[in-house]
Amino acid sequence: MYRVFNHWVSGRKTLLFVAESAAIAAACATGAVMLARAIHPETAISGGHPGAVTGRLLLLLSIGFASLYQAAFYFLDLYDLRVATEDRSRGARLIRALGLAVFAMAMLLTMLRIRPPEGVVLGGAFGAILGVIVARGLLGNALARPNRVLVVGHGPRAQRLLELLERADEATHVAALVDPRRLGPGGEKLLEVARRAQAEAVILATDPGQERATPEELARCRYAGVRVYGAAQYCERILRRIPVHVLDGVQYATADELSQGPLRRASKRAFDLLVAGALLLLAGPLMLLLVVLIRLDSKGPAFYRQERVGRNGEPYALWKLRSMRLDAEKNGAVWAQARDERVTRVGRFIRKTRMDEIPQVFNVLRGDMSFVGPRPERSVFIEIISRDVPYYTLREGVKPGITGWAQIRYPYGASVEDGRNKLEFDLYYVKNGTLFLDLAIIFHTVRHVLLGRGAR
Repeated sequence: MYRVFNHWVSGRKTLLFVAESAAIAAACATGAVMLARAIHPETAISGGHPGAVTGRLLLLLSIGFASLYQAAFYFLDLYDLRVATEDRSRGARLIRALGLAVFAMAMLLTMLRIRPPEGVVLGGAFGAILGVIVARGLLGNALARPNRVLVVGHGPRAQRLLELLERADEATHVAALVDPRRLGPGGEKLLEVARRAQAEAVILATDPGQERATPEELARCRYAGVRVYGAAQYCERILRRIPVHVLDGVQYATADELSQGPLRRASKRAFDLLVAGALLLLAGPLMLLLVVLIRLDSKGPAFYRQERVGRNGEPYALWKLRSMRLDAEKNGAVWAQARDERVTRVGRFIRKTRMDEIPQVFNVLRGDMSFVGPRPERSVFIEIISRDVPYYTLREGVKPGITGWAQIRYPYGASVEDGRNKLEFDLYYVKNGTLFLDLAIIFHTVRHVLLGRGAR
């Protein structure tokens, strides 16, 4: 893992993306030339002869195939290393991605009215496929190899950490779970235990009062090349979330990354105005059409106004396109459920595609919200969740957003447990949010909207 503007990025995924792109481009160009010459041995590789395979054509094919293959892999989650590893035995996702990319390339060439010499496109396609297979074959075992860690802890924190590591995108193998009472004066040495377990890192997941490993022992591990992390620190790096079960509230509140200077606030506000203004211009005609459809589909106004809690706990009026019946909350506020009977026919479509959230651009322009931030919540649900989930109001350190880190990393929340899980991603964003992460979140949001993920 390495850090880009506070955000932790997977080194393994970056290596796979770069190596695969290079392999696709090189294999595509080679395959195009080889098949073209196999069909017509006299085919020239230059720009001076009619029907020649030009360098410009090869460059176009290489970039086009690399881009389309990578896009298909991304949409089918093949850059999720756990998914990619599970798919290696069957290859179902990989085959679908390759087929989609080849079809898209054929359509693109048709639209651009490019008619390359016979065999060039087919050779480029097969070459690109071979490049993918070679790249993933050579890197597969190395990228799938789990990180070996030793967990020190005996209690709820350690158990919660083990549960989270089982679902990590990048596999982590717990080589040993050590009771902290075995360590310390008269007990085993932490470095010796780590070496026996062949652990690359030590994760401290001890409950309060259990700390037995001395600073000297931890330092010896560091000197010997064994990395040492706190449980929250490791989860922040690997999972890009900060679990409340292992969070030290004081340490979180005093982290340097939590500070937001004038430049950060000004740049985020300018970014919000730019993106919200652009979205309003693009989606304005669509919003007018949806207003008409909503009015025709059910009785009541097209827009829905609801009080939400904003930055520092300040209430504000949030605007959405109405997706439920007027009497949806006649018995009080309840969480939305899958296949919610209160949702109208048009409402089901606009919720699935998140079009019901378009009017929130007005909240962004007013300054009540940011384009990217934690999901705005209702005070009644905040009160319910806060009873069982510590640190919940820490998410109110930044403005709520139309989209956010939790929205793209976790399914729609409709319970206290869902609220806890989403909070852990929100805490990561509140601490590490930058313009770079905002752009990444918007990029991922496009896929979620197109695939209808995370909505009810």
